[in-house]
Amino acid sequence: MISSIDRIIFLKEVPFFKNMNITQLKVLAGACEEKFYEKDAPIFKKGDAGGVLYIVVNGRVGIEYEKRAGSFARLADMDAYASFGEAHFFDGSQHTTSAVAIRDTLMLQLRREPIIELIRQSPSLALDLINFLSQRLREENERVADVTRVQPRALNKLYDQFD
Repeated sequence: MISSIDRIIFLKEVPFFKNMNITQLKVLAGACEEKFYEKDAPIFKKGDAGGVLYIVVNGRVGIEYEKRAGSFARLADMDAYASFGEAHFFDGSQHTTSAVAIRDTLMLQLRREPIIELIRQSPSLALDLINFLSQRLREENERVADVTRVQPRALNKLYDQFD
C-alpha cells in the first residue's frame, strides 16, 4: 500500500501529471486505485472499455496489437513512471490494443471523472494535457516512421497512380 504523500510525490514525476499543482495531485492521488498484476496477467484486452489511465509504479507492461489471431506485435514497453491508456481515457472508447504485465507490476489506475472535474475547475489544465498528448502523438509518429520501410518518392508516385 502506497501512502497518500508517496502517491503525490510519485505522480509529480509522471509526465502526464508534471504540470499539476499539489492540490490537484492530492485529489488525483486519493482517486487512484492501486492494482498488482502478476507476470503475464492481462491488464486490459482489445475491445475492453477505456476511461482509465494506467500508471506503472514498478514492474513492466507490454502494449500489444493483435495482427492475426494469436499473432501479436509489441508496440511498446512501459516501465516505472510511464502512463498509458490515454488514447481511450477521455472518450471511454474501446481499447484497440492489449496490455499485459511482462513482470510482476504494481500500478495506479485513475478513472477519467476526477481529471474531468479538475479541468472544469482549472481550464488551463486542459491545455497542459493537450500539450502532453500532442508530444506523445509526435513520439509515436517518429516510432512508426522508424519501423516503416522507406521507398524512393518516385516509387511512391508510381504506386499512387494505381490506387
